[in-house]
Amino acid sequence: MSLSGSLRSGRTGQTGHAKLIHRQPGMIWHLYRWLRGSEQILVRPADEFPLVLISYVRSDRNGMEPFRESLEKTWPSLPQRYRNRYCDVLERAPSFVVVLLRRKNICTCLGHHHPPGTESSVTRRLRGLSGVRTGELDLAYEAIREWEPQPLSHLALPIEPGNPELDRFQYQLAMLTVFLHELHHMVAPSESEFAVRSRSQKFYDDLLAHFIAERFGVEYGLRAASTD
Repeated sequence: MSLSGSLRSGRTGQTGHAKLIHRQPGMIWHLYRWLRGSEQILVRPADEFPLVLISYVRSDRNGMEPFRESLEKTWPSLPQRYRNRYCDVLERAPSFVVVLLRRKNICTCLGHHHPPGTESSVTRRLRGLSGVRTGELDLAYEAIREWEPQPLSHLALPIEPGNPELDRFQYQLAMLTVFLHELHHMVAPSESEFAVRSRSQKFYDDLLAHFIAERFGVEYGLRAASTD
């Protein structure tokens, strides 16, 4: 599962027709939310995590639940040595983080962090009411579900395709990885995309390898193509 080319953050300035196109996804998203209704749910994943407010369209509960579970169950279940990789990011994270959950982004990105001044009214109201530092990002849960594994990665021994336990863990790990990736951008805006992506990619790869070895007793990683 590669982050390269699909996980981008922030916004870039544009002019003329391009600027109008750039604004349209936000307009469409707000209209969609208005038509379908939206809900929020507050999650406290672990002591080292900020409070997370998930804001989602009412009909997208099937995307909210796996993300909530990735924060409340998947993260605490990870070995401490992997969780320690994001200690510095979590220590610098805002006290509140609002996650706008979407099905897909028109730009095809898996997520974005929202720099100050670009946040939604939900985040601005929360900041005003709480008086604490509050950040915002968005995640595209269907796009994350469709995220493909790296083409050179495969299992040394076969696991039945569609294994429910592996599929569930892989999806929740992917959502957690994208969340941490965007949180990293939020707290370190001057850090390069390459550095941020390298950390999140290794986090994902190492944890997937650990899970597969622990649950199925097989190896996951890069392999040379067979010559047979």
